Amino acid sequence: MKHITKHRLSFVLIVAVTLSSMVGCVALRPAPDAPQVEQPAAYAQQTSSADTSKLLSWFELYQDTVLLRFVKAALDSNRNLIAAGYRIEESRELAGIVRANLYPAFGYQVQAGGGTAGIEARKIGAGVEGGALRTFGSVQWELDVWGRIRSSNEAALRRFAADIESRNALMVSLVAEVAAQYFLLRDLDNRLAIAMQTKQLRSESTKIIRERFNKGYIAEVDLLQAEQQEALAAAAIPAFERQIIVVQNAIRTLMGQGPGPLPRGKSLFDQMTTPDIPVGLPSQLLTRRPDIREATQLLEGQFYNIQIAKANLYPQLSLTGVLGFASPQLSSLVSSDGRVANGFAGLLGPIFQFGQLRRRVRVEELRTKQLAYSWEQTWLRALGEVDNALAQYRTLQEEYAIRSAQTKAARKALELTRAKYDYGYSSYYEVLIQENYLFDAELAESLTYQLRLNALVQLYRSLGGGWQ
Repeated sequence: MKHITKHRLSFVLIVAVTLSSMVGCVALRPAPDAPQVEQPAAYAQQTSSADTSKLLSWFELYQDTVLLRFVKAALDSNRNLIAAGYRIEESRELAGIVRANLYPAFGYQVQAGGGTAGIEARKIGAGVEGGALRTFGSVQWELDVWGRIRSSNEAALRRFAADIESRNALMVSLVAEVAAQYFLLRDLDNRLAIAMQTKQLRSESTKIIRERFNKGYIAEVDLLQAEQQEALAAAAIPAFERQIIVVQNAIRTLMGQGPGPLPRGKSLFDQMTTPDIPVGLPSQLLTRRPDIREATQLLEGQFYNIQIAKANLYPQLSLTGVLGFASPQLSSLVSSDGRVANGFAGLLGPIFQFGQLRRRVRVEELRTKQLAYSWEQTWLRALGEVDNALAQYRTLQEEYAIRSAQTKAARKALELTRAKYDYGYSSYYEVLIQENYLFDAELAESLTYQLRLNALVQLYRSLGGGWQ
């Protein structure tokens, strides 16, 4: 019996070594590269082609310390970003589980019992004095002849890498959203200040008009028009205050905080708007934008899913070994007669599945096509976002210059019109028109400056956000 057992174990070891060599010789087909797409030589709105590796990070771009503090708080405490971090940890653990299948699994088994069950039980020794005890150590190993386990491991690694890129994309969007909301907040602060200043000036003007009316110098219509103008500016104040609260709470939510006020940093017009932006070439988006890198990892992982489905068409070969002791009496457990050693090789494969396995291969191939087109759509969207951001940044610079000139002209026109009215050379209606022109021009100038700042935010975001 010992001689047979030794030969059986030797045979199992020889088979294991031989098949392990076969596994090493089976080449795992690498995942193809990302789909080939037509890449323009430059963006339609591009004016320079500097290397985007010199692109400043968000923290180097904005010099407003309050904004930087908001960004850091969002990156540290945003709930969606924290959840994304745990998704990465989950993917890492899942990849580790799959990778462990490449190696043998070791286990143990202990059985104890006693009793009698008739003649047959007595023949096999059950129920003898002292009871029976069996203890075994076992090893199981599926030989990855067709690359199924290795393909599963590669697919899990791609999923892990995709989750990392998904978190990077979320970070880029989060920083961009915090910056955009902050610039909107400073714009609303500025428009609120414009409304309050306008209301104060119009209140003073109304007071003067009322005195003139009481003395009979002007008609009542002038007083009514002045009161309307004052009310118009006054009504804008609570409207801007309401919007400020909404934006403040939105920023605090991004930072993982409840509702409340926020500190302020630089004023709207003190924010930097004209940095040298190295746009780079469109082909660099493939390596810069996290969403494109994520789509690439998902597509590569799907190619390995096809390999898994194909490997399931073939039989699975596994080795099982058992080494231990078995004795009808506890006193003789460790004797040489109680030793047990066995080895087995198992082959498990499909025969008739009514096309299920081949359909599974077809399903994975169809999913690959879907991800390939999704990758191309991500690429096209990225190109469009960069070009749109470049156009917005350029045209808003031009628009702001015009708005600024308009405000200066409206302010000067109001001064001259008031002087003419005071000397009786124009009606109060002309003053009202010029007041409205100035109020609208100042609000439009502030809004345009904020949009200009946000165009810069969107440009950085579309270029990958400065994240390497």
